[in-house]
Amino acid sequence: MLTIFSTPKPFKGHIGIIQRNAITSWTMLRPLPEILLFGNEPGTEAICRELGLRHLSEVSSTAYGAPLLRDLFQKAERSAQNDLLCYVNADIMLLRDFSNALQEASKVGRKFLMVARRWDIFLDRLWDFASDEYGQKLREYALREGKQGPLPGNSDFFLFSRDLWSSIPDLGIGRGSWDAWLVYEARRLGAAVVDASSAVMSVHQSHDQASYPHGLRQWRTELDLNHDIAGEEASRFCLYDSTHLLSPSGLQRPMGLSYLTRRVDTLPLFHPRLAAPVRIPKMLIAGARAVRRNRALAHDPVARLVKLICSKLPKSGITSILGLVNSPGNGHAEETQGLQLAHSLVWGGFPVAVYDPRPSVMERARQMLGGPIEFGASAEECIRQGDVVVVAAPCLEFTRVPAHIIATNASRCLVIDCCGLLGRDAVAEGIRYLRWEEK
Repeated sequence: MLTIFSTPKPFKGHIGIIQRNAITSWTMLRPLPEILLFGNEPGTEAICRELGLRHLSEVSSTAYGAPLLRDLFQKAERSAQNDLLCYVNADIMLLRDFSNALQEASKVGRKFLMVARRWDIFLDRLWDFASDEYGQKLREYALREGKQGPLPGNSDFFLFSRDLWSSIPDLGIGRGSWDAWLVYEARRLGAAVVDASSAVMSVHQSHDQASYPHGLRQWRTELDLNHDIAGEEASRFCLYDSTHLLSPSGLQRPMGLSYLTRRVDTLPLFHPRLAAPVRIPKMLIAGARAVRRNRALAHDPVARLVKLICSKLPKSGITSILGLVNSPGNGHAEETQGLQLAHSLVWGGFPVAVYDPRPSVMERARQMLGGPIEFGASAEECIRQGDVVVVAAPCLEFTRVPAHIIATNASRCLVIDCCGLLGRDAVAEGIRYLRWEEK
């Protein structure tokens, strides 16, 4: 009935643990799906032999080494023995509610794409699948220790009908915009897009970016390239562009304001003759969004700080570095705010590096944060790499960073000092310095 396919990274260290958890969880689905693993990364062939999966070694990649969406999907369709296929990121654990959702989504009556928001957790151990209650325990752990990704967001799996895609551009998987393009293309082709977030718990195991061998700056380059290939409009598509919602009670049409406003926004893309009639509704919607955004900013200091960063340094071509630097004993509030800021930047499309001199804070950051994140070994490393350093509280280690390290990045480094806790004198000459007050 279903073929799952994926392209794992090398099975080394933490990435190896979470990929084994994810792939093992797919083998626990009932009815048992066909599972195809593509690529020649170390450990892929071995886990296929161990779990009885199909291994297809050849898949084309971009110039930077990311698997090509077009080649992967075409080869999966040629190799799959079923009429429903699902690409799943290799760090995503699935529960048996996935199989139930698949059956319900199939009732939509035409070709479809099923997606869902993920739940973020941190796991640094192999999950116990020997227990009959493994699924219930994983669900309880995610509800207790994790959180569901924010809307509008996008999905980490894409379940679709065979022959849905007519043509696919050369997008790199895992480098932004490719997931939005799949939603856009399904809508353009007249397929149903089913948001199963309320019916499926897809569990993402957070990890650092050791799997990006060339660092966040290359990731940023690949992100921009994918954005250019997909196009501005397609890159904006998200779960709010779904045509159907799947809840425990079944399929229904989305009636929320965010879904309806996106429908108005995108009508001219699929029906150009409607561009003029919807111009006034789009202007009214834009005004309402601005009011709502300003109200949110008035009550959310983290959102205000993200807006400040975005206004000073555009996302294109930079690596944003967040320094979570706190002196010991400064309290939990600054630490939590720093982590929230890091998470907001990640979901805003910024690569982020985090650093704090306290191991306990770094451990919390690893557990809380997902996405394109690196963990710096020192404040000096953050400055050496970075474009944006946000100081949540004073840190002696930050002030002792050698002046020549800071000066090297003077042309592209912005220090945002929360509540003036660092002080202008602690920042080398030539560095852009902003004092940010939480109001």
